[in-house]
Amino acid sequence: MFAGELRKQKVLFAISDTIALFLAFATALSLHDPAGGMHARLFAAGPAVMLTAFLALAGLWLAVFRACDAYDIRSGGLKEILRISKACAIASLLTLAADFLIHVDLSRITVVTAFLLSIPAVTAMRMFTRECIRRFYLGPHIRTPLVVVGFNPVAQYLCDQIRDQLTQYELVGFVDDDAPGRQFRGLPVIGNLNQLPILAATYPGLEAAIAIPDAPLHVQERVARCCEENRVRWWIVPWLLRSPGGNLRVEILGVVPLVGPRGSNLEGLNFAIKRAFDLAAASLLLLFISPVLALTALAVRLFDGSPILFRQTRVGIRGKHFQMLKFRTMRADTDDSPHRRYVRKWIQEAGEDGERGSSFHKLTDDPRITRAGRILRRFSLDELPQLINVVRGEMSLIGPRPALPYETELYKSWHHRRLEAVPGITGLWQISGRNHLSFEEMVRLDVQYLENWSFASDLRILARTLPALLRGEGV
Repeated sequence: MFAGELRKQKVLFAISDTIALFLAFATALSLHDPAGGMHARLFAAGPAVMLTAFLALAGLWLAVFRACDAYDIRSGGLKEILRISKACAIASLLTLAADFLIHVDLSRITVVTAFLLSIPAVTAMRMFTRECIRRFYLGPHIRTPLVVVGFNPVAQYLCDQIRDQLTQYELVGFVDDDAPGRQFRGLPVIGNLNQLPILAATYPGLEAAIAIPDAPLHVQERVARCCEENRVRWWIVPWLLRSPGGNLRVEILGVVPLVGPRGSNLEGLNFAIKRAFDLAAASLLLLFISPVLALTALAVRLFDGSPILFRQTRVGIRGKHFQMLKFRTMRADTDDSPHRRYVRKWIQEAGEDGERGSSFHKLTDDPRITRAGRILRRFSLDELPQLINVVRGEMSLIGPRPALPYETELYKSWHHRRLEAVPGITGLWQISGRNHLSFEEMVRLDVQYLENWSFASDLRILARTLPALLRGEGV
């Protein structure tokens, strides 16, 4: 239904992007091709080589577009243009790098010209594609009238999503027994459920979205039966929408629909890919930064004495404990009682319904921190020994923040979902305003990361982490 249409739209946008990129590069070659060298090489290579080269180049650019979430915005606007600009800039740099590695001898001015042309070309082609899709949906045999059963926050949210997406649905209003005469975004509450047969006769091909997840089961069955009797195609929002831990997943076993919470996407082959990258990257980093590790260890030893490393018990994947390594930044005889009280307040002050509670702030003014420790913390140099934990398999480069044992004692049941993956040195929560997030918001980001994990998302998080480190914001 919606998901299928959105996937098809994504394919159409990818095709339109490919056409736009072809036009941008063709125009760039016509504007700047010294002595016609590239034209001559392309035509001499033959059509097969030309097609292969173009498909490889288009594949690279489309992969970057996908990694930059350029296909997640359906309504256009400034946000889409910014993402397209970012994707085109990254893809242009990768094109220059590929040109250097495989010695294609593509003019740099040509690539820069293609980059400058690609942004307006892709934007214009997307506007054209979007308008074509919109006009297609307006066709008399395509446009589908839709009535929403229920008038509540869930029904209104559903209405917003339908209106904000490119779909074939035309909303006619709501039906609800308890909200006559009301309206939402100009759509009226037409009446109670008894109006459904009249609406079915008035709007041929009518569909109904049953959005009353809090209603008793017999009420939902009555609505579905009424739709069946009037040949109204229906679909329903299940009561499981109230599950606080994340999104739902629907699977079909035979003819039986199975609905449940989405699990971690870091399973099977995905886990192996992530682990291989962690092992290779952490090993190389340890090799390259070994002088920094040695100097940092020497600084801790000279200014603060022994021990150099601080070992702290943390909770890893599936609740397994491990010793996390850091350079010591506090006095050796430090009591952890202040931090225990702080963590308890941070978690317990979240709203009863899981809404925003106290925001998280690192204890940067803690008197227990040494003078050298303040410098190490500012640039996250104290975190470098955690690369050893990554090599051991106890941590990952990217993942949820490693929890403390006394922290997990305060968790609600759904909070434990963040323990379904190997904890990370950095992660989605750490780069999403860590000093302004409540505990509930942090957990939701961790669950979102697990459910939507991809290798490209890990690369994006790493790319956003490095500037924060250079600015001294820490991770």
